[in-house]
Amino acid sequence: MRFLALLRKELRECLPWMLLVAIAFFAVGGFLLRAEAYYGGYRHYSRLSPGTVVDHYQLTYYQTLNLTGPWLFCLSIGLGLVLGVRHFWIPHFTRTWPFLLHRSVSRKSILAAKLTAGTIAFVISLGTVWVALYWYASRPEVFAIPPTVRVFIEGWIFIMLGLVAYLGTALSGLSTANWYTTKIFGLVLATVIIVTTLSQWTLAGIFTSIAVSVAILLSQIFDTFLRREF
Repeated sequence: MRFLALLRKELRECLPWMLLVAIAFFAVGGFLLRAEAYYGGYRHYSRLSPGTVVDHYQLTYYQTLNLTGPWLFCLSIGLGLVLGVRHFWIPHFTRTWPFLLHRSVSRKSILAAKLTAGTIAFVISLGTVWVALYWYASRPEVFAIPPTVRVFIEGWIFIMLGLVAYLGTALSGLSTANWYTTKIFGLVLATVIIVTTLSQWTLAGIFTSIAVSVAILLSQIFDTFLRREF
């Protein structure tokens, strides 16, 4: 029950940012898909002259959800940075860490509640909207060519990269080192992993990079949080 109470507290603090990101992504993504449904296909296929031989790639390369990809990536990274600051930097600036840590609950439970709330925030605010947009783009009466499963997976990869940014921000916020030494390690590692992931072509390589980075960041976060003197 104590963990659930902490989790509800952290989710309440996340709620304004969750709503802001969800509304922004749903509004922009929905507008882009509706506009593409009315005008995009016409613009693309009107270039094909009647009676000419058409290569198959000219009919299948067109992925409507690609328009929402940059927005999903930017909103995911932004949400990760904001939640990381809210959960692990603001308590330091407002000097509320001692109040939180002197409750009758272990440090592991406090940290687990924050990380769980952050993960739930990504799944609800971005994951559910992404699923809804993919479902809409897959309807045959809206688009003649539905998006592929890989496009759906790539959307979740963008969301996971936001979670990597969240963990990197959390680690840098918890570190007691100076900025010119190792305090910036979390943000640097998160940036390297994001750039590395975007340069990968195979899904196996992408998921391996993300899994390794999450394991490293989580281990460092727990070790720093449990050892730190607040």
